[in-house]
Amino acid sequence: MSPSLIISIIAAVISAFAIGVSIWTHNRNHKLQARIVALEEAREKDRLAEKQKANLTARIMREPGTRNMRDLLVIENSGHGEARNIKIILANKPILEHPAVLQGTNEVTKVGPNSHIQYLLALCMGNYPPFDIEITWEDDSGESGKYSTTLTL
Repeated sequence: MSPSLIISIIAAVISAFAIGVSIWTHNRNHKLQARIVALEEAREKDRLAEKQKANLTARIMREPGTRNMRDLLVIENSGHGEARNIKIILANKPILEHPAVLQGTNEVTKVGPNSHIQYLLALCMGNYPPFDIEITWEDDSGESGKYSTTLTL
């Protein structure tokens, strides 16, 4: 065998090896890029869903009234989406049936993003916190929302 033939064979093997490494690297990079794209798409989907989601919380707030302190049940939406079909259960009763909520109060069934609603309360003996509260609602995220806690002053 001549030295030029041996050099040609070695060059061909090195070239074939380089082509193989190049193909493997290309495939690996392609798979990694596909995973990155999938992660970015999932993040974008989560970000868009978060923009449509409502986040309701509740608290009892005491504020000065004209003659004395007023007690308010405040339902706050800190989310970016509107909450609709809001149902409030206060101490195992629908909100308007609870004796602490003043008669003649209208039920509010929706609250906009970064907004709140409030119910005037008449807290007295027998109608005094702590109260268990459960709030459910719908929003544009497609998931039902739920919040529950025990309210105190």
